[in-house]
Amino acid sequence: MKFDFKILLLAGIILILISGATSPTSCQKSTGTTFNSTGLLMDFIEDAPPKLMTTGQQYPIYLDIQNQGGADIQQGQAAFYLTGVGENLQNIEFKKQNTNILSKKSIYQDGGKERIIFSQGAKPWKNLPNPYNITMKIDSCYNYATVTQTVICIGSKDDICTISGDKIITQSNSAGPIQVTSMTEQVQGNKLYLTFKLENKGVGEVYSFNSDCDKLENNDLNEKTKKDLVNIQIETESGFSCTLQNAEAPYGQKQGTEGLANVGAITCVKILGTERTYSTPIQIVLTYKYFESLAKTMTILPA
Repeated sequence: MKFDFKILLLAGIILILISGATSPTSCQKSTGTTFNSTGLLMDFIEDAPPKLMTTGQQYPIYLDIQNQGGADIQQGQAAFYLTGVGENLQNIEFKKQNTNILSKKSIYQDGGKERIIFSQGAKPWKNLPNPYNITMKIDSCYNYATVTQTVICIGSKDDICTISGDKIITQSNSAGPIQVTSMTEQVQGNKLYLTFKLENKGVGEVYSFNSDCDKLENNDLNEKTKKDLVNIQIETESGFSCTLQNAEAPYGQKQGTEGLANVGAITCVKILGTERTYSTPIQIVLTYKYFESLAKTMTILPA
Protein backbone atom coordinates (compact mmCIF):
# COMPACT_ATOMS: atom_id res chain seq x y z
CA MET A 1 0.00 0.00 0.00
CA LYS A 2 2.84 2.38 0.81
CA PHE A 3 4.40 1.59 -2.57
CA ASP A 4 1.10 2.30 -4.32
CA PHE A 5 0.68 5.57 -2.45
CA LYS A 6 4.15 6.76 -3.46
CA ILE A 7 3.44 5.92 -7.08
CA LEU A 8 0.17 7.85 -7.01
CA LEU A 9 1.84 10.82 -5.32
CA LEU A 10 4.63 10.87 -7.91
CA ALA A 11 2.13 10.63 -10.77
CA GLY A 12 0.17 13.54 -9.30
CA ILE A 13 3.26 15.72 -9.08
CA ILE A 14 4.15 14.95 -12.70
CA LEU A 15 0.64 15.86 -13.85
CA ILE A 16 0.81 19.16 -11.98
CA LEU A 17 4.18 19.99 -13.55
CA ILE A 18 2.94 19.09 -17.02
CA SER A 19 -0.25 21.10 -16.67
CA GLY A 20 1.69 24.03 -15.25
CA ALA A 21 4.07 23.97 -18.17
CA THR A 22 1.37 23.71 -20.82
CA SER A 23 -1.49 25.75 -19.42
CA PRO A 24 -0.17 29.19 -20.43
CA THR A 25 0.06 28.03 -24.02
CA SER A 26 -3.31 26.32 -24.04
CA CYS A 27 -5.03 29.39 -22.60
CA GLN A 28 -3.53 31.87 -25.03
CA LYS A 29 -6.05 33.43 -27.42
CA SER A 30 -5.63 35.65 -30.42
CA THR A 31 -5.82 39.30 -29.40
CA GLY A 32 -5.54 40.69 -32.92
CA THR A 33 -7.58 43.78 -33.70
CA THR A 34 -10.40 43.28 -36.20
CA PHE A 35 -11.81 45.92 -38.54
CA ASN A 36 -15.28 46.33 -40.05
CA SER A 37 -14.59 47.65 -43.55
CA THR A 38 -18.19 47.55 -44.76
CA GLY A 39 -19.69 50.62 -46.39
CA LEU A 40 -22.34 50.60 -49.11
CA LEU A 41 -23.27 47.14 -50.37
CA MET A 42 -24.60 46.45 -53.89
CA ASP A 43 -26.38 43.36 -55.14
CA PHE A 44 -28.09 42.46 -58.40
CA ILE A 45 -31.64 41.15 -58.13
CA GLU A 46 -32.16 37.54 -59.15
CA ASP A 47 -33.51 37.46 -62.73
CA ALA A 48 -33.39 41.25 -63.03
CA PRO A 49 -31.68 40.81 -65.37
CA PRO A 50 -31.53 37.02 -65.83
CA LYS A 51 -28.37 35.26 -66.95
CA LEU A 52 -30.08 34.23 -70.18
CA MET A 53 -31.78 36.89 -72.29
CA THR A 54 -33.56 36.40 -75.61
CA THR A 55 -33.34 38.90 -78.43
CA GLY A 56 -36.51 40.97 -78.72
CA GLN A 57 -37.68 40.31 -75.15
CA GLN A 58 -37.67 42.94 -72.37
CA TYR A 59 -36.04 42.56 -68.96
CA PRO A 60 -35.74 44.67 -65.81
CA ILE A 61 -32.35 45.76 -64.48
CA TYR A 62 -32.46 46.38 -60.73
CA LEU A 63 -29.77 46.95 -58.14
CA ASP A 64 -30.36 46.69 -54.40
CA ILE A 65 -28.14 48.90 -52.24
CA GLN A 66 -27.83 48.97 -48.46
CA ASN A 67 -25.68 51.04 -46.14
CA GLN A 68 -24.00 48.58 -43.79
CA GLY A 69 -21.39 50.98 -42.45
CA GLY A 70 -21.14 53.69 -39.82
CA ALA A 71 -21.83 56.88 -41.82
CA ASP A 72 -25.01 58.31 -43.34
CA ILE A 73 -25.19 58.83 -47.11
CA GLN A 74 -27.30 61.85 -47.95
CA GLN A 75 -29.79 62.00 -50.79
CA GLY A 76 -28.06 62.12 -54.16
CA GLN A 77 -24.60 61.47 -52.69
CA ALA A 78 -24.22 57.98 -54.17
CA ALA A 79 -23.92 57.63 -57.95
CA PHE A 80 -24.25 54.40 -59.92
CA TYR A 81 -23.00 53.93 -63.48
CA LEU A 82 -24.02 51.03 -65.72
CA THR A 83 -21.35 50.10 -68.27
CA GLY A 84 -20.23 47.16 -70.38
CA VAL A 85 -23.38 46.66 -72.45
CA GLY A 86 -22.62 49.15 -75.22
CA GLU A 87 -25.48 49.20 -77.73
CA ASN A 88 -26.43 45.59 -77.06
CA LEU A 89 -29.34 46.60 -74.81
CA GLN A 90 -31.91 49.32 -75.39
CA ASN A 91 -34.12 51.29 -72.97
CA ILE A 92 -31.49 51.76 -70.23
CA GLU A 93 -30.56 54.67 -67.97
CA PHE A 94 -26.80 54.59 -67.56
CA LYS A 95 -26.49 56.79 -64.45
CA LYS A 96 -28.66 56.77 -61.32
CA GLN A 97 -28.39 58.31 -57.84
CA ASN A 98 -29.95 57.45 -54.51
CA THR A 99 -33.19 59.31 -53.88
CA ASN A 100 -33.38 58.51 -50.16
CA ILE A 101 -31.09 59.16 -47.22
CA LEU A 102 -29.21 55.92 -46.59
CA SER A 103 -28.87 55.91 -42.81
CA LYS A 104 -25.90 54.24 -41.16
CA LYS A 105 -26.28 50.85 -39.54
CA SER A 106 -26.30 50.78 -35.74
CA ILE A 107 -27.41 48.58 -32.86
CA TYR A 108 -30.71 50.45 -33.00
CA GLN A 109 -31.46 50.25 -36.73
CA ASP A 110 -30.64 48.50 -39.97
CA GLY A 111 -28.76 50.48 -42.56
CA GLY A 112 -30.79 52.44 -45.09
CA LYS A 113 -31.64 50.63 -48.31
CA GLU A 114 -32.99 51.44 -51.75
CA ARG A 115 -33.67 49.73 -55.06
CA ILE A 116 -31.99 51.41 -58.03
CA ILE A 117 -33.88 50.92 -61.30
CA PHE A 118 -31.80 51.19 -64.47
CA SER A 119 -34.56 49.80 -66.67
CA GLN A 120 -38.04 48.32 -66.46
CA GLY A 121 -37.65 46.81 -69.91
CA ALA A 122 -34.10 46.47 -71.23
CA LYS A 123 -34.21 44.92 -74.67
CA PRO A 124 -31.56 42.96 -76.57
CA TRP A 125 -32.13 43.83 -80.20
CA LYS A 126 -29.24 42.41 -82.27
CA ASN A 127 -30.68 39.28 -83.87
CA LEU A 128 -27.51 37.26 -84.43
CA PRO A 129 -27.51 33.57 -85.40
CA ASN A 130 -25.51 32.43 -82.34
CA PRO A 131 -25.60 33.27 -78.62
CA TYR A 132 -23.07 35.79 -77.33
CA ASN A 133 -22.02 37.00 -73.89
CA ILE A 134 -21.92 40.49 -72.44
CA THR A 135 -20.62 41.54 -69.03
CA MET A 136 -22.59 44.29 -67.36
CA LYS A 137 -20.70 46.32 -64.77
CA ILE A 138 -22.04 48.81 -62.26
CA ASP A 139 -19.65 51.31 -60.69
CA SER A 140 -20.63 53.01 -57.45
CA CYS A 141 -19.15 56.29 -56.22
CA TYR A 142 -20.33 57.64 -52.88
CA ASN A 143 -19.47 59.98 -50.02
CA TYR A 144 -18.41 58.23 -46.85
CA ALA A 145 -16.74 58.81 -43.50
CA THR A 146 -14.90 56.92 -40.79
CA VAL A 147 -14.68 58.15 -37.21
CA THR A 148 -11.89 56.82 -34.99
CA GLN A 149 -11.78 57.41 -31.26
CA THR A 150 -9.28 56.18 -28.72
CA VAL A 151 -7.19 57.41 -25.77
CA ILE A 152 -3.56 58.49 -25.93
CA CYS A 153 -1.01 59.21 -23.22
CA ILE A 154 0.53 62.67 -22.83
CA GLY A 155 3.82 62.74 -20.96
CA SER A 156 7.45 61.69 -21.02
CA LYS A 157 7.16 58.33 -19.26
CA ASP A 158 4.76 55.54 -18.36
CA ASP A 159 3.10 56.72 -15.18
CA ILE A 160 -0.64 57.34 -14.91
CA CYS A 161 -1.02 55.90 -18.42
CA THR A 162 1.12 53.90 -20.82
CA ILE A 163 2.92 55.54 -23.74
CA SER A 164 4.04 52.26 -25.26
CA GLY A 165 1.73 49.94 -27.16
CA ASP A 166 -0.88 50.26 -29.90
CA LYS A 167 -3.80 52.52 -29.00
CA ILE A 168 -6.17 51.06 -31.62
CA ILE A 169 -8.54 48.29 -30.56
CA THR A 170 -11.42 46.58 -32.35
CA GLN A 171 -13.97 49.17 -31.21
CA SER A 172 -11.88 52.23 -32.10
CA ASN A 173 -13.20 52.70 -35.67
CA SER A 174 -16.68 53.12 -37.02
CA ALA A 175 -17.50 50.73 -39.87
CA GLY A 176 -16.17 51.91 -43.22
CA PRO A 177 -13.70 50.92 -45.92
CA ILE A 178 -10.96 53.28 -44.66
CA GLN A 179 -9.68 52.40 -41.19
CA VAL A 180 -7.08 53.66 -38.74
CA THR A 181 -5.31 50.36 -38.17
CA SER A 182 -2.61 51.36 -35.69
CA MET A 183 -1.58 54.26 -33.46
CA THR A 184 1.63 54.42 -31.47
CA GLU A 185 3.48 57.01 -29.40
CA GLN A 186 7.17 57.66 -28.89
CA VAL A 187 9.03 60.20 -26.77
CA GLN A 188 12.28 61.75 -28.00
CA GLY A 189 13.66 64.47 -25.77
CA ASN A 190 10.85 66.92 -25.05
CA LYS A 191 8.79 65.82 -28.06
CA LEU A 192 5.93 63.33 -28.18
CA TYR A 193 5.51 61.71 -31.59
CA LEU A 194 2.13 60.22 -32.48
CA THR A 195 2.03 57.99 -35.56
CA PHE A 196 -1.10 56.38 -36.95
CA LYS A 197 -1.74 54.37 -40.10
CA LEU A 198 -4.62 54.77 -42.56
CA GLU A 199 -5.50 51.70 -44.62
CA ASN A 200 -7.99 50.96 -47.36
CA LYS A 201 -9.52 47.74 -46.00
CA GLY A 202 -12.30 47.65 -48.59
CA VAL A 203 -12.28 46.23 -52.12
CA GLY A 204 -12.60 49.55 -53.97
CA GLU A 205 -10.61 52.74 -54.46
CA VAL A 206 -10.58 55.82 -52.25
CA TYR A 207 -10.40 59.44 -53.42
CA SER A 208 -10.49 62.80 -51.66
CA PHE A 209 -13.93 63.98 -50.59
CA ASN A 210 -14.18 66.73 -53.23
CA SER A 211 -13.51 64.35 -56.13
CA ASP A 212 -16.03 64.42 -58.98
CA CYS A 213 -17.71 61.04 -59.49
CA ASP A 214 -18.54 61.71 -63.15
CA LYS A 215 -14.91 62.53 -63.88
CA LEU A 216 -13.70 59.45 -62.02
CA GLU A 217 -16.10 57.30 -64.03
CA ASN A 218 -14.71 58.81 -67.23
CA ASN A 219 -11.10 58.19 -66.09
CA ASP A 220 -10.21 61.88 -66.03
CA LEU A 221 -6.45 61.98 -65.46
CA ASN A 222 -6.50 65.06 -63.22
CA GLU A 223 -9.25 63.60 -61.06
CA LYS A 224 -7.40 60.30 -60.77
CA THR A 225 -4.52 62.12 -59.03
CA LYS A 226 -6.81 62.38 -55.99
CA LYS A 227 -6.62 58.62 -55.47
CA ASP A 228 -5.51 57.38 -52.03
CA LEU A 229 -6.22 60.77 -50.44
CA VAL A 230 -8.71 61.41 -47.65
CA ASN A 231 -9.85 64.55 -45.90
CA ILE A 232 -8.82 64.40 -42.26
CA GLN A 233 -9.68 66.26 -39.07
CA ILE A 234 -7.82 65.43 -35.85
CA GLU A 235 -9.41 66.51 -32.59
CA THR A 236 -7.37 66.09 -29.41
CA GLU A 237 -5.12 67.86 -26.93
CA SER A 238 -3.94 71.26 -28.18
CA GLY A 239 -0.37 71.59 -29.37
CA PHE A 240 -0.24 68.71 -31.83
CA SER A 241 1.03 69.44 -35.33
CA CYS A 242 0.66 66.86 -38.10
CA THR A 243 2.24 66.64 -41.54
CA LEU A 244 -0.68 66.93 -44.00
CA GLN A 245 -1.55 68.49 -47.36
CA ASN A 246 -3.70 71.49 -48.16
CA ALA A 247 -7.24 70.47 -49.07
CA GLU A 248 -7.31 72.90 -52.02
CA ALA A 249 -5.02 73.27 -55.05
CA PRO A 250 -2.05 73.34 -55.32
CA TYR A 251 -2.21 70.79 -52.46
CA GLY A 252 1.14 71.69 -50.90
CA GLN A 253 2.39 70.25 -47.64
CA LYS A 254 1.18 71.85 -44.41
CA GLN A 255 1.43 71.43 -40.66
CA GLY A 256 -1.80 71.26 -38.71
CA THR A 257 -4.64 69.00 -37.67
CA GLU A 258 -6.96 69.40 -40.66
CA GLY A 259 -6.38 68.91 -44.38
CA LEU A 260 -5.62 66.05 -46.78
CA ALA A 261 -3.76 62.89 -45.87
CA ASN A 262 -2.37 60.08 -47.97
CA VAL A 263 -3.41 56.56 -47.15
CA GLY A 264 -0.45 55.33 -45.12
CA ALA A 265 1.41 56.60 -42.05
CA ILE A 266 0.68 60.04 -40.56
CA THR A 267 2.96 61.57 -37.92
CA CYS A 268 2.05 64.28 -35.43
CA VAL A 269 4.29 65.91 -32.83
CA LYS A 270 3.69 67.78 -29.58
CA ILE A 271 6.18 69.67 -27.41
CA LEU A 272 5.92 68.35 -23.86
CA GLY A 273 5.78 70.64 -20.87
CA THR A 274 6.57 69.94 -17.25
CA GLU A 275 3.13 68.60 -16.39
CA ARG A 276 2.77 65.04 -15.13
CA THR A 277 1.70 62.23 -17.45
CA TYR A 278 -2.03 62.03 -18.18
CA SER A 279 -4.39 60.42 -20.69
CA THR A 280 -6.65 62.26 -23.12
CA PRO A 281 -9.06 61.24 -25.90
CA ILE A 282 -8.33 61.66 -29.59
CA GLN A 283 -10.85 61.61 -32.43
CA ILE A 284 -9.96 61.33 -36.11
CA VAL A 285 -12.63 62.05 -38.72
CA LEU A 286 -11.93 60.82 -42.25
CA THR A 287 -14.17 61.84 -45.16
CA TYR A 288 -13.72 60.56 -48.69
CA LYS A 289 -15.23 59.31 -51.93
CA TYR A 290 -15.32 55.54 -52.34
CA PHE A 291 -15.43 53.87 -55.75
CA GLU A 292 -16.16 50.17 -56.29
CA SER A 293 -17.71 47.87 -58.88
CA LEU A 294 -20.02 44.90 -59.33
CA ALA A 295 -20.27 42.79 -62.49
CA LYS A 296 -22.62 40.20 -63.98
CA THR A 297 -22.20 38.15 -67.16
CA MET A 298 -25.25 37.41 -69.32
CA THR A 299 -25.83 35.40 -72.47
CA ILE A 300 -27.95 36.82 -75.31
CA LEU A 301 -29.84 34.11 -77.17
CA PRO A 302 -31.14 34.46 -80.72
CA ALA A 303 -34.89 34.89 -81.09
